[in-house]
Amino acid sequence: MYPLITILFLLSSKVTAQNDTIFFDKQWKISTKEVAFYYRIKPLKIKTKDAVGYKIKNTDSLFTIKDYYLNSNKIQFQGYSKDYNGDYLVGKAKWYNENDDTIETREFNYRKNNATPRFRIPDWPILYLNYSIANKSLLTAGMEFCLDCHTDNKLFIGAGYGITNSYNDKYYGFPDLHLSFNTEYFLFLKAGSSTKNAYAMGGVTFLNMIDLGLGYSLPYNKEKIPTYQGFTTSITFRFTNNKNVYSKFKIM
Repeated sequence: MYPLITILFLLSSKVTAQNDTIFFDKQWKISTKEVAFYYRIKPLKIKTKDAVGYKIKNTDSLFTIKDYYLNSNKIQFQGYSKDYNGDYLVGKAKWYNENDDTIETREFNYRKNNATPRFRIPDWPILYLNYSIANKSLLTAGMEFCLDCHTDNKLFIGAGYGITNSYNDKYYGFPDLHLSFNTEYFLFLKAGSSTKNAYAMGGVTFLNMIDLGLGYSLPYNKEKIPTYQGFTTSITFRFTNNKNVYSKFKIM
C-alpha cells in the first residue's frame, strides 16, 4: 500500500510542477516545452510594500515574475508586475545573460506617477550613420530607437538629416524618417521617407552593427531639384552602449 501511495504522490507532484511552469519560444510566445527557449515559474503574489517598499494606490499585491533559460536553467529576468502576464512592471526589474551577468536594470517607479507604463518601451537612442548612392550620393546621420530589444528580431525607428552632393555648387538637405526590421537570420527590411522622396530596401546585417542594402528611391517631384531617385545601395552603421541592440553569434 505504501509504495502505491508514494508513486501516486510523485506523479501528482510532477503534474503540479508542469502546470506551474509556463514555456516560451524565441519570440516570447507561449509554447510547449519541446520548442521552448525560456520558461517561467508560475507567478506568485506578494504584498506591494514588501515587494517595492512603498504602497501603490488600488494595488495591494504584485506578481513575482522570474524567467529562466531552458537549456541552462539560469535566470533570464526577475521583477514584479501588476498583472499575471508580466506586462505592467513595478519597481526594479533586471535582465541577465546566460553567464549570470546583469545586462540591463530598469526602475518602474510609481511613487510620483501612478499611471501604468507599458512593459515594452523604446530603448535609449542609437546613433546611426548612413551612406547611400542613387542618382546622387547622400550622407545621413541621426538617432534610432529600438522598439523591442529583448527579442532576436529587432525593430528600429529612426529620424535624421542627410546632405547630398552638390547641384551647381549647392548642397541640399533631406530629413529622414524610417523603420528597419532586422531579423535573427542576418537580413533586414527598411522603408523610409523624406520631404523629397520615399524609399524601400532590403539586405544583410552584420549583428545589427552594419546594414548593407539594395533598394529603390522614388522622388515626389521628378521635375524639381533636388531629386533622389533610382536603384539605391546603402551602408548603415549603428553606435550605442545598449548591448541588446546588437545580435550575438550563435554556435550550434
